Amino acid sequence: MGRRIAVLVLACVAMALPSCGFRGAARPPADPAAPPGGGPGWAQEYIPRVPPIMMRDPLLEMRGQTDEPIPYTYGEAVKLTGHSCMIVASAWSMTRKALGALYPEGDAPVRGRIRIEAPGAEGEWNLGVFGQVMTYVTGAATEGGFSGSAFGKGNAAAVRRNRLVYAEKPLGLAPPEMRWIFTRIDTGRKVAVGWDIRKVRPPLSEAAIAGPGDALASGRASREEADSFVRDWNAAALFVLRNADTLEGLITVDPVP
Repeated sequence: MGRRIAVLVLACVAMALPSCGFRGAARPPADPAAPPGGGPGWAQEYIPRVPPIMMRDPLLEMRGQTDEPIPYTYGEAVKLTGHSCMIVASAWSMTRKALGALYPEGDAPVRGRIRIEAPGAEGEWNLGVFGQVMTYVTGAATEGGFSGSAFGKGNAAAVRRNRLVYAEKPLGLAPPEMRWIFTRIDTGRKVAVGWDIRKVRPPLSEAAIAGPGDALASGRASREEADSFVRDWNAAALFVLRNADTLEGLITVDPVP
């Protein structure tokens, strides 16, 4: 009798164990085959294969949540903006190259120690999309960002609010003329970074994608038209990611006195 009771108790304990932990937060087993950075489910293989940008974050460190640089991935930037395109790829590449110029010694850049000035208003052209990617990586945010609270006085890197600044009104610059100013707050070092949309292949413009894009979104596109649009759309993003460091003039980074 005592043995049967013991078996029943052990069985109940075994059944209860899976529910231990955070209530309501079921954790599926890790997928060892999942690609790094992007996670499972990407139909475009290049998205999870883009190398991450390694960043330090003093806010995480002072809270004991990490003590080393952590990866910020292109896949997460794609999730944030809702898609991969030449704009997101360019914003990612511009941010990566600007940080490399501000930290030439090879140290991991520090979130919260970067200030960014936009070349126009937030709602102008696609500048808000660029800003979303830059905020994700650097922590530099607009007026809705973290104020620093009790931590800001002791460590300026805790402040994220108003680290990304847009012009109050549209400036009307053509995309190839736009320059984003990245400033490293702790040293004062500045760089201006830009990209030339005219160098992207295949060339995509608002006029070129208007008809096919509307047909695709409304479900009127044929299979051949949809496949062609998807192919060119992702090819343009991949072109930027592959050529950001090698094609002269595609992504430019210049020191600011």
